[in-house]
Amino acid sequence: MSDSNRFNQMLRWYPPYWRSKYGEGMAALLEDTYGTGRVPMHVRLSLVKSGSLERAREVGFIGSTVSPLERQRAGSLLVLCGWGAFMFAGALFAKFTDNWGASQLGQGDRVLVMYLYRVVQWTGAAGVMIVFGAAIVALPSLIRLLRSGGWVHVRRSILRAMCAGAIVVVTTAALVTWAYHLTVIERNGGLGVYGFAVAVWSLTVSVAVVIVTSAAVSTVSRLELPRRTTRWLSTMAVVLTSFMFVILAGMLTWWSIESVREPAFLRNAIGNGLFYTSSEFPLTLVIASLLMSVGLCAAVGGTIRVIRARRDDGVYV
Repeated sequence: MSDSNRFNQMLRWYPPYWRSKYGEGMAALLEDTYGTGRVPMHVRLSLVKSGSLERAREVGFIGSTVSPLERQRAGSLLVLCGWGAFMFAGALFAKFTDNWGASQLGQGDRVLVMYLYRVVQWTGAAGVMIVFGAAIVALPSLIRLLRSGGWVHVRRSILRAMCAGAIVVVTTAALVTWAYHLTVIERNGGLGVYGFAVAVWSLTVSVAVVIVTSAAVSTVSRLELPRRTTRWLSTMAVVLTSFMFVILAGMLTWWSIESVREPAFLRNAIGNGLFYTSSEFPLTLVIASLLMSVGLCAAVGGTIRVIRARRDDGVYV
């Protein structure tokens, strides 16, 4: 690789518009400064940081250089990214509680915990419906993009997302079928091969969530959304963030009651014992709660951005 190409590769973190305007000059500066020598790591990290910030600024994640409508779109996409983390965490929680009905809780505790569990389930389902609703709202804009030749720009990401989704469906069906023929003990740590398969499935789901979320963000970023559609999508994003609060609170409350009233269930549930064993902080729930917390932080940031952008646009909601 020539020196100029080497320096151009370092600028790939910057958005295309920035590279077309400033990339040649920046590459020349790097070449004059370092020549054939090695570029220090702190310089490389600085380019990554500044390039990522420039990309975030260009799409409206930060700053106020774009219009209020663009900032509403960007805030909504941040909420969507947070929901992606919730989807993976929810899959972990669902698998962890696969045999929850067998826990030895008293009648009073069981009613309360069942209620919390249903709240998490139904709120998660409502969140999925919100996302599907947003997809339907944005569908006319997507059709216009495809008719105008935009398929060439989104084809790769959409096909990757479809393949990732198909793999998750197949692996999940296989895992559920296998679990159906296992005993309670084998499903919950008694069969090492099954535990390993669940770990691989979890990794597959996490990668698929990242791919699908990335495809959605990339596609929506290219859509020409009317003002009314953008406002509808931003409203749905705010509602989705409130659902995330409810899901995380419900899961943490369920977890705290189980750890006090039925620690044996948490100790023997799937995922516990891979690296350590705990009746209070099983690995699966720790990972799920951390993912939800990160996702909620992203969603809250996106919601704040949506609300501020709507106020700048004259919409006080």
